[in-house]
Amino acid sequence: MKRIDFINWFEDVRLGTRRLITMVPDEAFHYRAHPSSTDLEHLMRVFAGLEEQFVKGVCTNDWSMTNQPTDVRRQITRAYAEDTDDFEGLDSDTEFFETVDEIIDHLDMIHQEALDIIADLSDEEFQNRKVNVPWGEEATVQRFLIGMVEKEIHHRAELYEALRHYGTDMSPMIIWGP
Repeated sequence: MKRIDFINWFEDVRLGTRRLITMVPDEAFHYRAHPSSTDLEHLMRVFAGLEEQFVKGVCTNDWSMTNQPTDVRRQITRAYAEDTDDFEGLDSDTEFFETVDEIIDHLDMIHQEALDIIADLSDEEFQNRKVNVPWGEEATVQRFLIGMVEKEIHHRAELYEALRHYGTDMSPMIIWGP
């Protein structure tokens, strides 16, 4: 896949993500579909956190802005399992928001920064440069960024299902429609 094809695909995926986020009522931020699941605010924040972590880390080899992702995941999992929402010391996207508009603004800012970083890569770097990540895997920039978008799609489905449980009238066209 060429870099521009990836960017176009990512933009299409992000359009669906943004459309879904706008469906979240501000008063539902702390709603959890199940006591052990994450709340809607966290599900919305995760998109920017993943993008910032992977694009900066993979494309620029700058992992200084976060702990190892596995450590962050463990801390989030523990906080939710204990029902504490204790994210003290978590170095990923821990800024909390009060409205959907604030989340969309933050997501758009991180997305534009990410697109600028990706645009600085050549097709050769994007397709063939190998990257070693802190949690021990090695792959091309392309493979890691495709995985990042796949992860966004996964979390988008989680948000979609949580909104259905909340009672929001949902149609698959919200995500995949024109």
